[in-house]
Amino acid sequence: MPAQTYTVPGDPRAAADQAAEAARNANDRLGRTAAAALAAAVRDILTMRDDTRPFDAAHIELVESEFASLTPTGRYWTADGTAQTFADTEGVTDPDAVMWELREESAYLEEATRDGWSPVVTELPSTAEQRTYRLDLAAAAALPLD
Repeated sequence: MPAQTYTVPGDPRAAADQAAEAARNANDRLGRTAAAALAAAVRDILTMRDDTRPFDAAHIELVESEFASLTPTGRYWTADGTAQTFADTEGVTDPDAVMWELREESAYLEEATRDGWSPVVTELPSTAEQRTYRLDLAAAAALPLD
């Protein structure tokens, strides 16, 4: 069999490094924007989509799913630390639809995007097999989107 030769254009190692950096940056941004989108969804749910109305949610509880993404449990805490659920919140008429919306917004809170969302999430002590977290809504809302 004759020896084979070929030419590789440019510097593939440098191109791979650039692509890896771009992927890390994209995942970081995706984590930030997913956390901000979840904070916006909580605000919208509690204010009936009137962002001029006040609301008293400070944190939302998330659990790590079997696929290593974070999923809302339906529990949140007010600024004074009182635990609430969306099902028991005045004005929430369809808790299942609320949970669907929250799960949709949290879909990208996963291991690959952890660097983007982890600054606004605290792991809580847990006795269950699932890891439990608390997302700071105001901090998530303030994350840069770009």
